[in-house]
Amino acid sequence: MKIVIFDIKFIVIILVCLYLSNNVAGQVGVKKKITAVRITTPPKIDASLDDEAWKGIPAATDFIQYRPYNGKKSSLNSEVKFAYDDVALYVGAMLYDPHPDSILTELSERDDIGISDYFGVYIDCYNDYLTAYGFLVTSRGVQIDLKSLSDDDEDDSWDAVWKSEVKIMDSGWIVEYKIPYSELRFPQKEVQTWGLQIYRDIMRYKEHDSWNFIDRKIEGINLQAGVLEGIRDISPPLRLSFVPYLSGYIEKNPHSESWGYSYNYGLDVKYGINESFTLDMTLIPDFGQVQADDEIYNLSPFEVYYDERRPFFMEGTELFDKGDVFYSRRIGSTPSGYYNAYLDADENEKVTDNPPNNQLINAVKITGKTTNNLAVGIYNGITANTWATITDTTNNSARKFLTDPYTNYNMVVLDQSFKNNSYVSLYNTNVYKPDAGFSANVSSTEFKLNNNTNKYAIEGQGSISQIYNSGFHPEFGYTYSLSAGKVSGSFTFDLSHELIDDNYNPNHMGFLRHNNSISDELSFGYRVYEPFGIFLDLGAHAWFEYRSLYNPREFTQFDLGISSNARFTNFLTTWLRISGTPVDSYDFYEPRVEGRYYVSPPGLRINMGISPDYRKKFAIDLRGNYRYSARYNQSTYSINAEPRFRVNDKLMMILETDYTYSINSIGYVDDTTGTNGNQVIIFGKRDIDTWENLFEVNYKFNALSSISLRLRHYWITVKYNDYYDLLDDGGLLPSDYNNINDFNFNAFNIDMIYIWNFAPGSEINIVWKNAITTYEEPKIINSILNEMESNYFRNIGNTLQSPATNSFSIKVLYYFDYQYLKRRKKKKG
Repeated sequence: MKIVIFDIKFIVIILVCLYLSNNVAGQVGVKKKITAVRITTPPKIDASLDDEAWKGIPAATDFIQYRPYNGKKSSLNSEVKFAYDDVALYVGAMLYDPHPDSILTELSERDDIGISDYFGVYIDCYNDYLTAYGFLVTSRGVQIDLKSLSDDDEDDSWDAVWKSEVKIMDSGWIVEYKIPYSELRFPQKEVQTWGLQIYRDIMRYKEHDSWNFIDRKIEGINLQAGVLEGIRDISPPLRLSFVPYLSGYIEKNPHSESWGYSYNYGLDVKYGINESFTLDMTLIPDFGQVQADDEIYNLSPFEVYYDERRPFFMEGTELFDKGDVFYSRRIGSTPSGYYNAYLDADENEKVTDNPPNNQLINAVKITGKTTNNLAVGIYNGITANTWATITDTTNNSARKFLTDPYTNYNMVVLDQSFKNNSYVSLYNTNVYKPDAGFSANVSSTEFKLNNNTNKYAIEGQGSISQIYNSGFHPEFGYTYSLSAGKVSGSFTFDLSHELIDDNYNPNHMGFLRHNNSISDELSFGYRVYEPFGIFLDLGAHAWFEYRSLYNPREFTQFDLGISSNARFTNFLTTWLRISGTPVDSYDFYEPRVEGRYYVSPPGLRINMGISPDYRKKFAIDLRGNYRYSARYNQSTYSINAEPRFRVNDKLMMILETDYTYSINSIGYVDDTTGTNGNQVIIFGKRDIDTWENLFEVNYKFNALSSISLRLRHYWITVKYNDYYDLLDDGGLLPSDYNNINDFNFNAFNIDMIYIWNFAPGSEINIVWKNAITTYEEPKIINSILNEMESNYFRNIGNTLQSPATNSFSIKVLYYFDYQYLKRRKKKKG
């Protein structure tokens, strides 16, 4: 058993934590109140407030600026009314504007505001400041729905089914909503008191207004909401919906001689277990239309992190986003034995089928919150046995090879919330492969405590990992982190300490780049929120970080830096960041051999950029990076340009070009056995040329249908100039190693998607996907080294002529809501 001995830094943080957390009660600011009125006849949702239902209802008024002049009165008047019945909450808003022809009205895709005015209400049904449901609509009628979370983050992957209409008229524009109770979670009690925030954005002024004042200096937007009163005698309805799908594919890959045809079908189910808890289930899901990953060639010793794009794993997973132990890309990922299939094939055999991803059979989420603010989350996912097919070329017989066995993924979360965004969480992940005798388990806790003014906070997290593999000794590891600081106000600071031991491994279901590290950081920040002179706001940040290994306790890096950012009165944003390592760093990861390290010399990093006002039809973002280290004459130059052209309110084009050139970059190449039997690690000095171009075109036919085209080309060329043996002291000695390791890698992708939301919650997707990857090395022909292609246009031409994977697909999803079907049946009866 290991005994953990806390060092002096840990004790200092504990003392600071105890001092700051003397009181975790209280609320922030004055809260406005507005009353919702019960009605017997619901209004027609047509963006007309002349219905009898709206007469005599009090209006929420006197909006206040959030930006740019925090705390000042809104430039334009707004009146917002709330009504309700046994079925839904109704919202009617008159947004006055003396110049309606100046209202910006770009048509965007669903869940994207674009360059347009918008209106939104955020409803916190438990009034506990933890989760508010946001319902927004633009001046062109595009719906945006999201969750506003307690950490001031927003989850726009959440989708609801609700009704809205907008209308621009001489005195401004009108918004009208119907939000069914089936889209909300609220407690079963006679009188409801809901947290409420109302937003209005006047895009031509770049003005963002709120009904209840939000102080930008204070952390916690949900804490600063107002109150919606008057709702009583309503009951949470049975929340039950089904979304069956049917999809068809026509596909061809470089290894097949003809096109293949396939179809899939499955079902998503959402069921309200009670007023507080919801079950989400996907049966035989199909993610074939999901946008391709932005693939890169990885030269580092660490795994590349790719964002989740699969809808089921994006929506409603904020409760599982704890401690980096839940990385949903692990579920349905590349089989662990994918490459073993090729190693198992004999000389007369070839792998004729090898699925690149495990088949997800089903996945289930249960999430909810009790009346005592205890949030509970349960996740389960199951993947089937994954088999490769190996064919004998002499007699065409085939055999199966198991690349990954049946696997069960689980996570349980208990999250107890307190006032002022404070909480304590317990959670556990488990990966179980019964046929392989394998189990991986991570048990964790974390907390955050804010003081009574919400200005100071302490946070902590701890995890224990356990891996059981038949025939091997169990593996145990742990990690913990603590931080304390001032989180609100113009001046902020944070002191943090993190330790990850050399056996901690959450990566069977989570994501960790590397373990065996200790990090201590002190950071300071200062921000001016009130506009002055040519500035709308201005901020600066400084930090110092000291890193070491956990085992052995060896220094690895000291990093420090400063950064600043400013937004000007013309809404141009600029930023500058200068950082570096003033002393030698000791890299124990790049050699990829335990106990060995590379001494990385001191270096300087400079990052800068500008971002203009997107209201202009043409705008261009510019970013630049520079790195320099003198000892090996290393330098890196990077420039990124992102011009965007809004042709009209329906058509937008964006081109992003990123070019990076690294001179004398030093890194691992190979390791071999020397003449005396010792291990020799080969490093190389190389020039790395990287281009990444991304072109996007979006055309919106109306608020319900759009077509988009996304082209991405990634090209990296690596040329080695010298090779070195890595010495035991981390230095480099010129080597007689003479293998050729230069290469040229291309990844080209096209994603073309047509979406039509033909009914509430229902859609048709038509998708074309094209993918090409090429890898080239220089060849020796007649004792002459044939160089790789270096011209960009000839290279892209060669890439486009290479074999490609093509996929055409159509997918239809239809939303069935139990409450709607019940009311429809009742009307017919």
